[in-house]
Amino acid sequence: MQLRYGMNPHQSASVTAVDRWPFTVVSGTPSYVNVLDALAGWQLVREASGLLGLPAAASFKHVSPAGAAVAETVSDAYVRAREADPKSSYGDFVAVSHPVDAELADRLKRLVCDGIIAPGYDEGVVGVLASKKRGAFLVLEADPGYRPPAVEVREVYGVRLTQERDEAPLDRSSLDPELPDSAARDLLLGLVVARYTQSNTVAMVKDGMAIGIGAGQQSRIDCTRLAGEKASTWWAQRSAEGALTNVAMASDGAIPFVDNIVEAHRHGVRYLAEPGGSIRSAEVAAACAELGISLSQTGVRLFRH
Repeated sequence: MQLRYGMNPHQSASVTAVDRWPFTVVSGTPSYVNVLDALAGWQLVREASGLLGLPAAASFKHVSPAGAAVAETVSDAYVRAREADPKSSYGDFVAVSHPVDAELADRLKRLVCDGIIAPGYDEGVVGVLASKKRGAFLVLEADPGYRPPAVEVREVYGVRLTQERDEAPLDRSSLDPELPDSAARDLLLGLVVARYTQSNTVAMVKDGMAIGIGAGQQSRIDCTRLAGEKASTWWAQRSAEGALTNVAMASDGAIPFVDNIVEAHRHGVRYLAEPGGSIRSAEVAAACAELGISLSQTGVRLFRH
């Protein structure tokens, strides 16, 4: 398939399926980044929905989610995903785990976004979506039965890299067994978000909604600060009184220093999931205990580059 353009408009590009296409182009012509956003976004919502048993949505920008959420309906899931960081979601690529209904299509009609991937579309919905952006809005239909190959291959500057696809299971067995169900749900959603976000990353989640994602930072503390600032900004816009509390935080890599714990606590983090295994993990655990943060060391690193 010839793409509209590559990573930049001056680059030509095409895409080839390894065995069969994981999606069908229903309307529009994808760009290189559209395909990357669609593939990662679909995997995120598919995994989150399967794990948590609820419709899931993600708002992707530049190959990382600006927001992600679960809800009782697919429309509400996307509203929650986008409202976490609407500034970053401007011009996003939408991914949803369930077929798009008229309610979601009507919402999308009024928003600035570039495209959507979903496992299906209710009658009349594609016409509404395809009319966006003067007909340039991209509509992709995901194949729910498609499973990516077990081996990933990437070629960079004449070098071919091959690795097993990241299929490490994420489930409640890796978390503190004494966690409330709501906290376990939020930590699992945070871990799924971290899996499909450019590293380093930290995700802060509350009530089934990622309220702060710190993505693509070289320093873990910068991830935590960025996620925390977004979370606190989100809360300040919704609560005139009361501090942000009971936030769940997931880190794709081991927390290396106690400063991350202090910063997380400042933004209401009560539950934390991270791989552990750092040379300062004992200090991190002690800081969590002192500040009343429930720590789950999963043993699973979730880097994505």
